[in-house]
Amino acid sequence: MAIETVSFAQIATAVTPKGAVLYGLTATGVVYEYNYSREVWIPLPMRALSENGLQANVIGLRGPGGRSAE
Repeated sequence: MAIETVSFAQIATAVTPKGAVLYGLTATGVVYEYNYSREVWIPLPMRALSENGLQANVIGLRGPGGRSAE
């Protein structure tokens, strides 16, 4: 199994009914979620939504259904 190195521009935490969640956002807008039991970062099928096409000002996340979660 190959190991991929990922660098995050931002890391965010959230508390859900299932417990704490850790998200990582790369400079290219790819979103990862940390899997505590496997101790790995999993890419999620969502991308960062940017303001005016600039990745510097992220305003939310878009999931696979095209809906925004802000």
